[in-house]
Amino acid sequence: MAKIERKTKIGSEIPNASMSDIAFLLLIFFMVSTTFVKEKGLRVALPRAVAFQKINRRNAATIYVSRSRIISIDDFAVDTNQIRYIMQKKLVENPGIVTCFRTDKDTDYGLMVDIMNELKKAQALRVSFEVKKFL
Repeated sequence: MAKIERKTKIGSEIPNASMSDIAFLLLIFFMVSTTFVKEKGLRVALPRAVAFQKINRRNAATIYVSRSRIISIDDFAVDTNQIRYIMQKKLVENPGIVTCFRTDKDTDYGLMVDIMNELKKAQALRVSFEVKKFL
């Protein structure tokens, strides 16, 4: 008679051959069943120039800002940390000075805020934004 041996060890492995299939099915299920809410965001109405007023160049300091973040005051290139001191000096020379901005339409708004903060520190509170006259 043949002797049959008993196996006393029971296999404790979890079959993982179809795990990737299950993962892809779950991924597809969640992609199909998920709805995305479109953020409405803030509606910002930017002002348009209806009328404009010429400013005498003797009473104006023009700040040019390019889209490549180059800042110049009256054709002299400056850093944002120099704006405060330059404008304080100009205010001492002419207390009625108006700061005119001439910027590119693609200028970084963060840079404009930094410049405005420096003007506030210098007490140069008379600010004008130059506009292009459309015919």
